Amino acid sequence: MHSEGPRVKLFTRHQNDCTSHFPEFTAVHINATSAILDGEMIAFGADGKPDFELVMSQFQSSRLKNLQSVHFAAFDVLMINGKSVMHLPLERRLELLHGLVSGSDQLSVVQPHDDGEALYESVKAAGLEGIVSKRRNSRYVQDHRSRDWIKLKNYQFEEVAISGIRKNEFGWALQFDDGRYAVICEFAPPEARAVFRQISKLLVQSENQNWLFLDPLIRCRVKYQCLTHSGLLRSPSFVEFILAS
Repeated sequence: MHSEGPRVKLFTRHQNDCTSHFPEFTAVHINATSAILDGEMIAFGADGKPDFELVMSQFQSSRLKNLQSVHFAAFDVLMINGKSVMHLPLERRLELLHGLVSGSDQLSVVQPHDDGEALYESVKAAGLEGIVSKRRNSRYVQDHRSRDWIKLKNYQFEEVAISGIRKNEFGWALQFDDGRYAVICEFAPPEARAVFRQISKLLVQSENQNWLFLDPLIRCRVKYQCLTHSGLLRSPSFVEFILAS
């Protein structure tokens, strides 16, 4: 979030201007002449939990939707009145951030927690995505991951069958036990890919220009973030093959 006088602009992590998708944020007030905040745009689902899919649908749609519960949760500040504060310790930046944000229906500051283990257990119990652990004295680092910030995701796990292999780039088509399509898995270590590549030659039933369609006899366990609105696995990653007993 970039505030310049009365104007506010929103940018993605890749510096794409997405202000037009969230016009209600153009009137948000920041207590500074100018400031750049880092944070997360959140849309709340019917269950009151953050719904990533709702936010992404707003980004990707050319037609604005009326999202009643969209909120920007600020967790850091990069610049204030034209001066960088990225070199300051995290605790000091959070103090400055609280001074910039008064809190409203559209904007708030993420509250830090000292007991990371207890917070993570609470997040798991609530079925939320995860937490980020940060060193108190850490600086803000751009363009690459900092060892002082660690993301701990609350992964879900599912056993699925592999029903297809994408030809041009890596991808396994997954299906649930009842035969429903689960999603494409795009993350598996090289050794798992090599093993399955050999086995899959015996399972090919048909093919087209882009896919080999397999007899879904080989099962694996994957971890994923959540189910999408349509019941698909979001961002699955291979964990292990499941051997028949």
